[in-house]
Amino acid sequence: MTLSSKAQFTVSGIVALAICALVPSVASAGEVKLATPEQALAICKANKMGEWDIAYVIGKNGLVQKGPGYQCAQESAPAQASGVGNAITADGAVVKLATPEEALKACRDGKMGESDIAYVIGKNGLAQKGPGYQCKQEAMLNQGTGVGNALTP
Repeated sequence: MTLSSKAQFTVSGIVALAICALVPSVASAGEVKLATPEQALAICKANKMGEWDIAYVIGKNGLVQKGPGYQCAQESAPAQASGVGNAITADGAVVKLATPEEALKACRDGKMGESDIAYVIGKNGLAQKGPGYQCKQEAMLNQGTGVGNALTP
């Protein structure tokens, strides 16, 4: 017994949908909203960060949330001897940050809001500024403004 061509097409379509449902989707590159300090602290205390992770959160002067190995401390990036490579998103995910080169390309390709400022991998609260700031990159230390976004690769 063989299936008609229409039935074969329907069965193969169902199989393809089932396979797609099993393959996890990959987050696209772009801008993400950062967690508040309170959200980040709760994420750390719930052991949802790596033991020695350091990740940007919403705040001034490169505010970071440190992982459980650092007793879930929060501090400004200037105290960091190494660059920060992660951020905690508002939905609780710890994400890798875009490199400065990836961030500059995102800005030039129109993937940032005109006046957005978003953290990228680097020291001293390095941030990529949107097209309204001529896509400049600079440290956000002592800038008087908080940063609420980050760029992911």
